[in-house]
Amino acid sequence: MSIKYICPKCNNSVSIDDQIILTGKTKTGLKGLVILKSKLGDYTTRFSDDLQIVEGNKVTLSCPICHACLATRKDKNLAHLKMINEDNKESTIFFSQVYGEKCTYKIEDKEVISFGKDKEHYRPDWFVENL
Repeated sequence: MSIKYICPKCNNSVSIDDQIILTGKTKTGLKGLVILKSKLGDYTTRFSDDLQIVEGNKVTLSCPICHACLATRKDKNLAHLKMINEDNKESTIFFSQVYGEKCTYKIEDKEVISFGKDKEHYRPDWFVENL
């Protein structure tokens, strides 16, 4: 079994091979697909042609299946997904919705593993407290 990413609302997979497929919407109303790399710490991002994003702008991410917003309640700049690893162990992944901001947090067994040059922007202890 390979690593897969799951919507926390509908529990459907939003990943194919090494990519996570989400929908995105900007503050100005642009909508489209957002493709992220599934490897934690790889911030390669692709957008559909009609979704033009400038670095520093927020893209509100949603599940492409149930359309639920993936933003966290505590900080609307962060989205979250479930991750199921090869051993069928579940983790929660938090990541920035601000294009160009490189920070990801993996929460597994109340332990926080942080990735990215901007990982100090958010408080990882909040993630553990609210699991």
